[in-house]
Amino acid sequence: MKAYNNPKGLLSVLLAIIIVFAAAVLYENGIINDEFYLKLISAAKTEVSESSEVEVHFIDVGQAECILIKAPEKTVLIDAGDIGCEKAIERYLRMEGVFSIDLFIATHPHSDHIGSASEILEKFPVSEVMIPEIPEEFLPTTSLFEKFLKTLDMKNCRVSYSENGRKIELGKGAVLEILGPAGYSGDNLNNYSIISKLTFGETSFLFTGDAEKEAEELLLSSGADISCTVLNAGHHGSSTSGSAGFLKAASPEYAAISCGFDNDYGHPHKETLSAYKEFGIRYYRTDFDGSIIFGSDGKNIAVSTKD
Repeated sequence: MKAYNNPKGLLSVLLAIIIVFAAAVLYENGIINDEFYLKLISAAKTEVSESSEVEVHFIDVGQAECILIKAPEKTVLIDAGDIGCEKAIERYLRMEGVFSIDLFIATHPHSDHIGSASEILEKFPVSEVMIPEIPEEFLPTTSLFEKFLKTLDMKNCRVSYSENGRKIELGKGAVLEILGPAGYSGDNLNNYSIISKLTFGETSFLFTGDAEKEAEELLLSSGADISCTVLNAGHHGSSTSGSAGFLKAASPEYAAISCGFDNDYGHPHKETLSAYKEFGIRYYRTDFDGSIIFGSDGKNIAVSTKD
């Protein structure tokens, strides 16, 4: 584990890693139950977790996206990686002591965002699934999307469309607000991405899915407050997202880029990284840093990464 802005003794880090690894092995082999597993994981909490009441994890799932929000009273999962990511996501969640999900947000129906959604819904109890409202003529007809819809029909969870302005209380003042999409622009499914903002005290996180510049412009025109401490880089750091006007309005201190090493799309694009540099945004990327964890105590942000 590499830590930034959050120094910790090497011995403590090594001990935490040993405890987490041992707990995972014992749990997966059925030697310990959920309750004892949670106690072991709790004992191995890093300084980010100890000082933070809210955590946001950008899980390394290659050229895809999966974001975990751990708040005082609720757990939120945004997207579920690509096809074949289910084991990595399940292992990560369980190692974080997550055994149920209060809200799963499927930002939009592309495989790199809902590829393993059906499997995760099968593995974890989910209270609510939120999806974007897409005109029928633009709904995909892929077997993956059909599988996702069938899973939703089979699961005993509430399914809702995103509703701009809806606020979801996550405990101790942490609030997740739905901001977009603020309008629609044709058949580009990226621009139907659910955009949300997590606020906790003086810190905030903006999640944008694959929203491109057209969607960003609509969001800005809506008057939504998109200022944030941490920005979820749109469309994996593609130059199709992150316009100068959008970055100026958001004015984040950090950006997290979910992308795969040496991916075919060239994400993140040089134009995006140059823009981040110009605006003084410190960025992390899952292809180089592994999973990225931001912790907030309501005033300060601590950042750590783990391979």
